Amino acid sequence: MNEVISIRVKREIVKAIDELVSSGIFSSRNEALNFIISQGLREANEWKEIIEKSRKVDLPTIDKTLEDFLAERERY
Repeated sequence: MNEVISIRVKREIVKAIDELVSSGIFSSRNEALNFIISQGLREANEWKEIIEKSRKVDLPTIDKTLEDFLAERERY
């Protein structure tokens, strides 16, 4: 089901979308915006998955100062 929404878009974005339509890449602003939004959501979901995975990894924390940590590293 499609839904109509009203949004405010910066003038330069509208110009870029109109250029895509006038060059024949998309047949209308609607088609262009649907594609661009879908791609953006796909990418945002990929980042969401990466963030969720990184939160699940239990990395040990370093409870030393950087100076102490680097001094200890020199021993090896």
